[in-house]
Amino acid sequence: MALNRHLSLQGLCFLLLSTVLRGQALELRLKDGGHRCEGRVEVKHQGKWGTVNDYQWSLMSAAVVCKLLECGAAVDAPGGAYFGPAVGPIWFSSVSCKGTESSLFDCTHSGIKSYHNDGFSHNWDAGAVCSGFVRLAEGNGHCSGRVEVHSGGGWTPVSDGNFTLPTAQVICAELGCGKAVSVLGHRPFGASEGRVWAEEFRCEGEEPELLSCPRVPCPGGTCHHSGAVHLVCSAYTEVRLIKNGTNQCEGQVEMNISGRWRALCASQWSLANANVVCRQLGCGVAISTPRGPYSVEGSDQIWKAQFHCSGAESFLWSCPVTALGAPDCTHGNTASVICS
Repeated sequence: MALNRHLSLQGLCFLLLSTVLRGQALELRLKDGGHRCEGRVEVKHQGKWGTVNDYQWSLMSAAVVCKLLECGAAVDAPGGAYFGPAVGPIWFSSVSCKGTESSLFDCTHSGIKSYHNDGFSHNWDAGAVCSGFVRLAEGNGHCSGRVEVHSGGGWTPVSDGNFTLPTAQVICAELGCGKAVSVLGHRPFGASEGRVWAEEFRCEGEEPELLSCPRVPCPGGTCHHSGAVHLVCSAYTEVRLIKNGTNQCEGQVEMNISGRWRALCASQWSLANANVVCRQLGCGVAISTPRGPYSVEGSDQIWKAQFHCSGAESFLWSCPVTALGAPDCTHGNTASVICS
């Protein structure tokens, strides 16, 4: 029911948005989801946070919440306290939206009051799962593809003009995809019929999400571009060969995975994989893939994943990779390479 991807903010993170309800501020948030764009729907009324009963709650109602929070499109509208029951008042019931309303109060509902006093239970709290503000489309998995953003009007590609590496890093981190390893321009816009996001993102690289980055309108409302920007993210950002504690063109294969160096398991390690490693390190071609002589102590440092390179890739992290179940990846069974 939830998204198959993870964003950078976890747990209780949420976003507040103020609308006007009969002259007073009505704040909206999603609570207790896996990221800020999913969770239990809560509104603030008379200074107290309360929930929405799931009677007549639908995907169109969730769409209003997602739009108001700039969280993209509604993916799911779970009821039955899917994100856990809240405490306190239940402010809304019988909410039925068309999806185009500017606030929940504009939807059909039975009035705002404390339904908890009428015997309603938090076991029927309504939730919303949104797609998020940014995605990578038509790539190899959700960690690569055309950069697109969503703000109530469908998915719109981002121009490759003035798109920066810090912005790319923020997007990769937000999507739970590690770091940016490739930023490409001159890419087709896809099915957007030439529509381009009319703002430039000015991220510094430390923001928790793209929506937090400064944005400036493109001059004249038109972003200069030669196409859409295409981004490749990866948790794998560096590779090295270690022999006798030094980095050279022969030794045990280690990868920097989310900031930590790990040896690679030798299970299914091939000469094609080794060729990719030698090439990206500027060490020529692979001569052999011996096992064992450069091993580290302890199996806790070994990354249990299997790469399937053709040998033509420029980077090891460009190769298809699958997780290994529980192979024998002790310190005597780690991948090594001797390059020319």
